[in-house]
Amino acid sequence: MEDQMLMERMIAGYKRVGALLPTNKQEILQTLESRIAEITMDISQRTECNSRHVLLTKEELAGLPEQFFVNLQTKKVGTIFKYVVSASGSDAVSVLQYASAEHTRKSVYMASSPIGPSDMELLQEVADLRRVRAIFLGYSSHAEYIFKDMAVGTPNDMLSFLKNLYCQLSPIAQRELDQLKQLKQAHMESLGQRYNSFYEWDIPFYKRVFLENAKLADLSGFSHYLPLSAVVQNMFAFIHSILGLKFKRAANANAWHEQVELYDVWDEKNNSYVGQLYLDLIARNSKYGGAATFPLKLGFERKDGAREHAAVALVANFHKPAGGESILLSHANLATLFHEMGHVLHILLSRTKWTAFNGVYVNRDFSECPSRLFEQLAWDKLVVKVVAEHHITGESIPDKVLCGLDVAKEQFIGLKYLREVTQAIYDLTVYSKPDTANVCSIYAQIEGNMALRNTGKATVYNWHTVRGMIKGYDAALFVYLWGKAVSADMLYSRIYSKGIFNSEMWNEYRQTILQPGGACIIMDNVTKFLGRNPQNEALLKLVGLY
Repeated sequence: MEDQMLMERMIAGYKRVGALLPTNKQEILQTLESRIAEITMDISQRTECNSRHVLLTKEELAGLPEQFFVNLQTKKVGTIFKYVVSASGSDAVSVLQYASAEHTRKSVYMASSPIGPSDMELLQEVADLRRVRAIFLGYSSHAEYIFKDMAVGTPNDMLSFLKNLYCQLSPIAQRELDQLKQLKQAHMESLGQRYNSFYEWDIPFYKRVFLENAKLADLSGFSHYLPLSAVVQNMFAFIHSILGLKFKRAANANAWHEQVELYDVWDEKNNSYVGQLYLDLIARNSKYGGAATFPLKLGFERKDGAREHAAVALVANFHKPAGGESILLSHANLATLFHEMGHVLHILLSRTKWTAFNGVYVNRDFSECPSRLFEQLAWDKLVVKVVAEHHITGESIPDKVLCGLDVAKEQFIGLKYLREVTQAIYDLTVYSKPDTANVCSIYAQIEGNMALRNTGKATVYNWHTVRGMIKGYDAALFVYLWGKAVSADMLYSRIYSKGIFNSEMWNEYRQTILQPGGACIIMDNVTKFLGRNPQNEALLKLVGLY
């Protein structure tokens, strides 16, 4: 079956790149492909460079905890020393949450986007080129071209799903935004200042203030119980308890940087070798700026029947404090680590004959399901209890700290998911049009109106909205939300029904979902695992709609 699937995929792949076209048309298609690759690679490389900074004085950074300043460099401007604050990553998050001066939050927010007007002009060219390529190959739009490798139906089906979800989320998100606006207005009046408007850079600050005022949840205390080194080892122990995998650190990683750790992964059940995991988790200059999982070698079956095992790198950028202190993760960092670990397990546990089907090489609309399922575990109090320990005493995380998880997860969930939905709608709207789609005007319509995003007179292009056009998720940005829907269904309907530590259930998940990789009709396997067709109720429960 897998050999036949490989042959069918190869033939379909050749057709998708124009192998059946006359030579002169193939040359035209190659020119289109080369230009698309040139633009997206150029923008991708520039946006990954973590070089966007804002110079701010200590007074302008009022409200930030003293720990924030420990690792910051300073630069003399005239006679004044200012702090060099990164407009991306954890620095920017901290400023947006804690800086009491609005102009400080605004300056960091305005500098945070790596995408400018010139980049949008290039993305317009990319959208036009992709549309031309799709029509050249006999498709009505780029989205139709992309959906040939999907399991969810047509672009219109997915747009209908997204727009219906948007209509349900919109009033919830508007109420949440109104709460924050009222909070800012009262705050400004208490300071004797005039309330002007509520902007995008106000949201993180007043969300934090709202939660603190209501004494609902404060996740800041989590970091004391999330030292990176202990979290990693405890996460491995959790994975061992549910899947029987042992992670053994190699004495010499012999990797691309001295900070990289190498682990050999073994299956304890049958004492078989699984593969290699490289961990590159600490931030440094000139490193890939986000969090991602990179397959270094894909697993496959050799001619002699022996297994060639996979090797994978999990990359993140957690900042190391000065003075050799422990790296303390935020809860958001923990969720990121679990998300990427979901990808790692998908790659390592896949047992396909051919590399073409290994791990994440499934239908694109399913590629984020295992990672989003594992990400959800970072919100499970029982799991967090296992992986968390105090960075000094080693004591378990107290229940009074843990209780903030459920509340924090539920607060402002309408705004969170509304943004995710509108980003997917933008991406799919641009690429579903059979004629030229103006990427900037569609952005203004969706981000300015539907996403409830106010940046005043300035246009700030949100990276999360346009990243799909650059990062290989063109006409497919919805897969993160769809992955959340399917993974939530599997997690809540099956895994939680037997208990989060039930190894038999996790083994069934491994055999049915992870092990086949892309060498199956994956949604058939999901149906087999669930015992029915997938449903959206679990996702609707997550966002408070069911």
